[in-house]
Amino acid sequence: MRPPTPRLVLSVTLAALASPAAHAACALKDVFPSGVYTYRMSGPSPSTYTTTNAARSNSVTSTTTVAGTTTSMTWACTAKGLTGTMSTGGKDNLTTTSSAFLPPLNVWRPGYSWKSDQNVNMGGGITAKSTSVNKIVKRESVKVPAGTFTAWRLDTTSTMTMTLPGSSAPKTTTLKSSVWYAPGTGMIRSENSGVTTELVKVKR
Repeated sequence: MRPPTPRLVLSVTLAALASPAAHAACALKDVFPSGVYTYRMSGPSPSTYTTTNAARSNSVTSTTTVAGTTTSMTWACTAKGLTGTMSTGGKDNLTTTSSAFLPPLNVWRPGYSWKSDQNVNMGGGITAKSTSVNKIVKRESVKVPAGTFTAWRLDTTSTMTMTLPGSSAPKTTTLKSSVWYAPGTGMIRSENSGVTTELVKVKR
């Protein structure tokens, strides 16, 4: 069995962190609307990337291009919850299942919290389980390069246990992130592990 590549490990982490946004796409399109979004990442390795969202009645597909590598993630609502499939560069295939989704915007309020579970299976023999605690913190004015928005802040703490091929002991990691969603625009800002991502521009 081939050893896991850094891209595979990174994809598992991104899948766990993406789950709140995926739930939002399933529940309400104005949190994950269609369009082409350009984001700027600051941190140890600054970069700019674009994400294209194509929303349908019960699913959304997000295609992201970073440094010439394209990743496509499709999320669909099912009777058991939300299911996601990721394809990176046509080589790696990842499936994520989650247990809950965000409520409609009209019931969002500071202090609202919920838990969600993710099970991840990926080529290369990597599996991961993640439990996330999500909390709506507040609604505030946020300024990013694309403009000033009134946005909801969502904090998430995820505990992820990852099993790698050839490893006898699973590795457990705790990830904390904050995401700001502007109704009708979607994610405008996120903070995670010392990396800040901000919306630069959007094209409908």
